[in-house]
Amino acid sequence: MATGDGWTSRLLTGLAEHLADADIGTWDPTGTSYADDDTAIAIRAIPDQPDRLVTITAYPVGTNLPGLADHRTGVQIRLRAGPDPRDCDDLADAVFDALDGASGLVWGDIPVVSVSRTSYTSLGQDGSRRWERSENFFVDAMRPTANNTD
Repeated sequence: MATGDGWTSRLLTGLAEHLADADIGTWDPTGTSYADDDTAIAIRAIPDQPDRLVTITAYPVGTNLPGLADHRTGVQIRLRAGPDPRDCDDLADAVFDALDGASGLVWGDIPVVSVSRTSYTSLGQDGSRRWERSENFFVDAMRPTANNTD
């Protein structure tokens, strides 16, 4: 299997593309082509620049029902923006509007049944006085395997 071919990689790439399509930020799969005034969308990385950043990371949240391909994945979306806290809140609102309550999506080749926000919190300011915030979503998607096919 090549890098990026796994189910989680494909899910997060599809999510990054979905956020970019919603005009929330710029998605660059290499993570290297961001202008200083971009809102970068990255997977797991937290680069120093640009100031505005959306980082997405998956985490496990339980088990599937035996035999079923329905799978729940937690996704943390870490947001960073400038020195005015409203900028970070506005970025979080855009992410919420694009994701919470969404259903019937396809991210890449993965059918997404539903998305819901489960929590959020302020992370305060970083060393460069940029505000940060964390949003957590549950993504219910189809993940068929040899053991879970329906």
